Amino acid sequence: MPTAAIENATIAYRDGGPRDGQPVLLIHGWPDDASTWDEIAPLLHGAGLRTIVPTLRGFGDTRLHGDAPPFGNSATLAIDMIGLMDAIGVERFMVAGHDWGSNIAEALAVGWPDRTERMAMLCSPPRLGGVPTPSFDQTQRQWYHWFMATKRGAQAVRDDRRGFARRHWDNWSPAGWYNEATFDRVARSWDNPDWVDVTLHSYRCRWEEAEPDPRSIWLEDKIRETQTLSLPTIYVQGADDGVNPPSASSTVPAKFAGPFAFVTVPGVGHFAQRENPREVARHLIHLFTGDIATLADSTDRSLPMTKATSLIVGVAAAGLIAATALGIAQAQGRSGQLTQVAQFDHQVTGVAVVADGRRFVNFPRWTDDAPISVAEVMKDGSLRPYPDAKWNSWRNARANELPVGHYFVCVQSIVPDGHGNLWVLDPGAPGNEKILEGAPKLVKVDLQTNQVSKVIAVPGDVALQGTYLNDIRFSPDGKIGYITDSGTRGAIIVVDLEYGKSWRALDGHPSTQIDKTVKVEIEGKPLVRPDGRQPMFSADGIAISADGRTLYWQALTGKTLYSIDTALLQQGRGEQDRAAGVKTVAQTHVADGLWMSKAGVLYLTSPTDYSIKRLAGSTVETVLTDKRLRWPDTFAEGPDGTMYVTASHIQDTQWFTPGAPPSVRTQLFSFKPAG
Repeated sequence: MPTAAIENATIAYRDGGPRDGQPVLLIHGWPDDASTWDEIAPLLHGAGLRTIVPTLRGFGDTRLHGDAPPFGNSATLAIDMIGLMDAIGVERFMVAGHDWGSNIAEALAVGWPDRTERMAMLCSPPRLGGVPTPSFDQTQRQWYHWFMATKRGAQAVRDDRRGFARRHWDNWSPAGWYNEATFDRVARSWDNPDWVDVTLHSYRCRWEEAEPDPRSIWLEDKIRETQTLSLPTIYVQGADDGVNPPSASSTVPAKFAGPFAFVTVPGVGHFAQRENPREVARHLIHLFTGDIATLADSTDRSLPMTKATSLIVGVAAAGLIAATALGIAQAQGRSGQLTQVAQFDHQVTGVAVVADGRRFVNFPRWTDDAPISVAEVMKDGSLRPYPDAKWNSWRNARANELPVGHYFVCVQSIVPDGHGNLWVLDPGAPGNEKILEGAPKLVKVDLQTNQVSKVIAVPGDVALQGTYLNDIRFSPDGKIGYITDSGTRGAIIVVDLEYGKSWRALDGHPSTQIDKTVKVEIEGKPLVRPDGRQPMFSADGIAISADGRTLYWQALTGKTLYSIDTALLQQGRGEQDRAAGVKTVAQTHVADGLWMSKAGVLYLTSPTDYSIKRLAGSTVETVLTDKRLRWPDTFAEGPDGTMYVTASHIQDTQWFTPGAPPSVRTQLFSFKPAG
C-alpha cells in the first residue's frame, strides 16, 4: 500500500480506477478500516471513477510522526485528508464517508467548499450548527462515548480493544451480518499504537471533555457556525441501524439547502457499505456520475434517490433547474499550461468569451435532454440561462407542444460577431439525428440588452435532412456568416445576416466530406459504436482570417486542412469556380475545433491524443497535451488573448461507451496563447 507524508503523519492509502477518472475520496469510520470500501471501489471504477481510499490516523499502517499528539477530532482528520490530496496532486474531488468518515466529509465541505464537489454521508448525522445534548434514548445508544470519558473506561478500552469494538459490531447491525474472518482481518488495523489515544480523543473532544488540535480550532468553529450546506449530497441511513437509527437522523434534511436525497437502505444496520455494498454503490454512482436534478425534491426529502424527481417545473423555473442540474463548479487546479475553469454535469460543446470578459457555454441534446441550452457562466460559478429561461425551456419530452422556431432545440455553437452580438447556432436535430422541421436557425442576442434581436431560419433546401449545422464564423463587418455542415453531405453554408438568406457552397465537394481512409483511434484503439460505426462528421472545424478574405475548414473525420477565398463563396458564384479555388493548407489529423487567434495563430484541437496544436507553415505542431482534454472540442478567445477550450468527452458518451449514463461530466479549460 503506498503512503504519503503530510504535516504530522504518513498516510497509507489506495489509489484505484482510471487515472483520468473523476476522483472520489472514500473515508472509513470507527471501529472499522479502509477495507470497508473493498466491494464498493471496484463498482465505482466500473463507472469510470477514480478512488482514493486512505487509512485514518490511528489505524492500520498510517503512522504519526515523532511526538505528534494523537488528536482525533473530525476537523484534524479532515486536515489530514486535505494534506493527502495535496500530496498526490488532486485539487478537486467528491467524497463519501462512513461513521467518522461521514463527519470528516462534512468538515471538508465546510472548510474547503471550492475543492469538495459532491458528498455522501453514511450512517452518521452532520454536526452543522453544533451538537446538542442527545435525548436519553440516544444517550443510551451512545453509552460508549461517556464510558470512554472516564479513567476506568479508557483503561478498559486499552486492555481489550477488540472486545470493546466487537460489542459495537454486534449491537449496531442485525445479527449475523459479519463473519469471524472479516472481524479478525479488520481488527488487525486497531493494533496501531495510536488507535486507543486517537479514539479516546475523538469522543472526548466532541463533548468538550478534551481540547481539539489547535491547528483545527478554526475549522471546528466554522462547522459550529455553519447551519446548512448546498453541495449535492445524499445521506444513507440503515433502516436497522442500532446506534444512529432513523429517529436520530430526522433533522438531517434541514441541514442541506442544495440538491439532496435521503436514502434508506432496508435490512441493514450501521455498516451499510459492508452489509449491502451493491445497493450503496448504486446510490453513490448516481450521485457521482448522474444528473443531480434528481436529487432535488422540495416536498419529500426522504425519497430514495432513484425515485426523487424535481418538482420545479415550467418556464419560470428553468433557471433554477439549470443552476442545480448542470452542477457547475469553479476549479483552480492546473496541469502544465492548462487550467480548469469550470465543470459541468452535461455535455458541453461551444464556448464564447465576449469583449467585456463574460463567458458563455452551450449544451447540445445528444445523449441526454440537457436542462439548459445556453448559459452565461457567472463570477460565482453559477449558470444563468441566456438570454432568458424561456428560450432555454425546450425539452425533448415536450417536442410536440412547443414551437421549434422560438426555443433552443439542440444548440451546437455560440459565437460573438465582434459587433456586440452573440449568435446561437441551433441545428434543430436532437441526438444528432433527424432535423425537426423549422428548427434549424441562427439566433442573434444583443449583448447590451441581453435580448434576442433577430432569428434567421435556415430553410429546408439549405438545411437538408441529414444536415448538422456545426460551427460559424463571421466576416469582419458582421454581415456574412459561414457555417460548416458536418452532416451526411458536407458543405459550407453561407448566410446573409442582413437579409436572412442562406445558400450551400462546396456542397458534396471532397474538401467538405469525410475522408474514408481515416480511422479514429484513441490510445491505439478504434473509437466505434457497438454496431461498429466510428465518428463520421464532415466539414466541422472552421476559422476565418482577420481580414475576412480566407476561410479555413476541415472534416472531423479527416486529415486535411483546406481554405478558400471568401469572395468565391458569395451568392452567384458557380460551384466550378469554388471547387477550383479550394486550396490544401496542410496535412493534419482528426480535428474538431479550429480558431484563428488575434495574433494570427490557427489552433486545432486533436481529440485522439488529448492535445491542442497550431499551424506552423504547412505542418502542425503541438502546443500542449493533457489527459484531461477528453475530446477537446471548441475554442474561444478572451479579450486578453487567453484561449478557452471545451472538453466534450464524446468517447465517454453512450454512443461509444455502452452502459455509460446519459449525462457525462465535461469541462471548460483555458491556456495562455502560444508564443
